[in-house]
Amino acid sequence: MLEKLFYIYKKLLFSFSNSLSMFISKSVRYEYHYKLFKKGNFKKDILTKEQKKEIDTFYIKNYGKKISYKWHNLFTSYSGKFDVRYIPCDIFLNYLYSLNKKNRDWNMLQDKNFLYNIAKPLNINTPKRFFYSINKLFFNCDNNIISEKEFYKQISNIGEVFIKPTQINHTGGGNNCRLLNVKDGMDVYSKRSIKDILGKNYNHDFVIQEKIVCHKSISNLYSKSVNTIAVNTLILDNEIKILNPGLKIGMSGSVVDFSGINKSGLLIPIKEDGTLYDYAFCLNENKKYFAHPDTGVVFKNYKIDFFSEILDAAKRLQSAIPWMPFCGWDFVINEKGQVLALEMETPSCHLVQVVFGRGFFEKYTEQILSGFKAQKN
Repeated sequence: MLEKLFYIYKKLLFSFSNSLSMFISKSVRYEYHYKLFKKGNFKKDILTKEQKKEIDTFYIKNYGKKISYKWHNLFTSYSGKFDVRYIPCDIFLNYLYSLNKKNRDWNMLQDKNFLYNIAKPLNINTPKRFFYSINKLFFNCDNNIISEKEFYKQISNIGEVFIKPTQINHTGGGNNCRLLNVKDGMDVYSKRSIKDILGKNYNHDFVIQEKIVCHKSISNLYSKSVNTIAVNTLILDNEIKILNPGLKIGMSGSVVDFSGINKSGLLIPIKEDGTLYDYAFCLNENKKYFAHPDTGVVFKNYKIDFFSEILDAAKRLQSAIPWMPFCGWDFVINEKGQVLALEMETPSCHLVQVVFGRGFFEKYTEQILSGFKAQKN
């Protein structure tokens, strides 16, 4: 009996420590991003007395107490738009944590190799996977374990492929996502051996995929990067809601699309019918663009093909993992017009609210805040 109790205790402790570690990590990251944002368009006190009063009234009614004005001030400074429904990042993170705290497999589900296990039964396309590695085990395209020696033998002349890390704590911001051209065990582009590249950057958790060429409706905007469509999904009121779809696109010769607050790339909001907003935002330059700086293509009224198919795939993927009722997804449309699911991500509220100029949860904000307040109490 004691052994069984001790076993349960260890599992609970492990689950709690993993979730707590993720929570603390993201809390630190949000504060870090807050400081980075403050170096840009941030103005110390841009909110009017009327806006502050509106924030107080809104949050007392729906959340049960006043909140700091710092996030509303920050988002308004950047976007130029005030929205009382802006969600402070600490509240957003607490909500995200509360939804997923029962899930003990958070890290596994977000591993970028696990998406293949979700998508295949749903007949949702994914990029062709040549090799992958998990926990220092190597696998071929048939999901068979092969030795490390055999892996390096088979990959030695694979040619042009794309590689990215897959563990949640090693991904994000386009870090170590790169094109390789492997010949005789060497990467033609970097002049380094494939063993050296993998050994120093990927910690034995990676995926090696086909090089994707985007559909013309995407590549016409910018063709050097694999430009992705990001979609957030939330299970609410027994339905799957779509939140804040946006196009992430590269610029200035980069082969990686929008990659975060302190790197290059553009994020463009997408309307319900698949047309782009009038502008894209580059956080690194703290600047709005109304046309792509490299190609000159104007964003206003530009329409993305197959957008409804992307939203449908996002909903189907979300329905397959109800353990995590709040997810972010990245999709790409290949040159054949196929929608490919690229990866699942943790939703991020700060970038969306800065770029979109509106509260992350939009019309659902009051309901979510009130429910979260009741759950906390």
